[in-house]
Amino acid sequence: MAHADNLALAELVDEVRKAAQSLEAGESKTNQRIDHQAKSIDGILVRLNRPGGEHYANDNVDKRKSATEWCIVKHQLSSPKSADEYTPSPSEIETAMLAAKGLDRLFRGDASNIEPTIKKALSSFNLGSNGFILPQEMSSTVLTCIVDPTDIAGLMGNVTTSAGSLKFFIDNARMQDSVWACEASCFANNPQGDLSDGLGELEIKCETLRHVVCAGSDLLADAGFPIQNWVLGKVQQGFRNTINNAVTVGDGLGKPLGILNPQSGIPILTASENTPPGTFTWQDLIQLKWNLPVQYHGPDSAYLMNQKTFALCLTMSDALGRPLMIDNPTQGGQFLLNGSPIVIASQFPDVAPGACPVAFGDWKNAYMVVTRNATSMLVDPYSAGWCTLMKFEARVGGAPTCPNAARLLRVQ
Repeated sequence: MAHADNLALAELVDEVRKAAQSLEAGESKTNQRIDHQAKSIDGILVRLNRPGGEHYANDNVDKRKSATEWCIVKHQLSSPKSADEYTPSPSEIETAMLAAKGLDRLFRGDASNIEPTIKKALSSFNLGSNGFILPQEMSSTVLTCIVDPTDIAGLMGNVTTSAGSLKFFIDNARMQDSVWACEASCFANNPQGDLSDGLGELEIKCETLRHVVCAGSDLLADAGFPIQNWVLGKVQQGFRNTINNAVTVGDGLGKPLGILNPQSGIPILTASENTPPGTFTWQDLIQLKWNLPVQYHGPDSAYLMNQKTFALCLTMSDALGRPLMIDNPTQGGQFLLNGSPIVIASQFPDVAPGACPVAFGDWKNAYMVVTRNATSMLVDPYSAGWCTLMKFEARVGGAPTCPNAARLLRVQ
């Protein structure tokens, strides 16, 4: 009886030992798999962190888009009269990707080591008996030749608010000057008015600005470039152009009041009587700058004019024949006029009788742009049928805050 118990105990110990060995072997294989996956992930991360590796993640997407276009070309060649809309299946796209890989090896003269699956994929894209359909290459870059107007609002003072409008206190009165003790009968500047008598308010209201983009479902589904960045750039440009136009010539009715509007309060200087009608001279430009109080001749002061007016200034010279414009190498080659920089503002008018083509001032003190909130977007996929509407909205206001910090030059 005792002998039978010993045999049973020995068999149990043997089974436990085998189970432990099996667990150790399984754990070893699991660790090997984990190590292999870790090495693969490390290799991908290293490649992504190398220069140019940021495009690695999009390689497969670009290849699939190119393969899709290749399948469409093949279908059009095989069925030229077909009017049906064709969309390649996932298996056809995978075949096209394999064919592209095989075609790449053929171009490199490595046709001997092509796998049978790749040879089969290549045979699906042969043209006649001795040629192949070449794949289309789609670029992710959107070419544009659109002329962008000047972002003049960036030159002005900018502030954000959490309310629908922003109020500024305005000091419209100057205190009496101090007097010397030996010259005053009792004490200085007596009587003195209340400080609040000359304190006013300026309220800048944030107006609503809207933009609607209509994108077809085909464009959203088949775009071979980052369409979201492209759409946001178009909307941003639309908002920027509208705001800049309002900052320049806005009438203040549901939009900011512009600096060229007669209601802005910015003083206007007329060209000299000795200046020929329909133009201005370099003497008028000097008078324009130095008519401005010297306290506003700081680093934020600049001339504003469009490029045609700037070209006219480049042809001017002083009484000794020296060019009026001086290239300043310390500011990136920016031209200086009377020691002040020139900003090309495409919104300004050309030189013509009665126009104000040139302005000078400290624009961060002269004008203020108030932003209520950032641009918001509402996606509407229902109202426009097969198109998706993207509705953008922003609230922006603006008005001259110190008209005395700028001057306008008017041509006779």
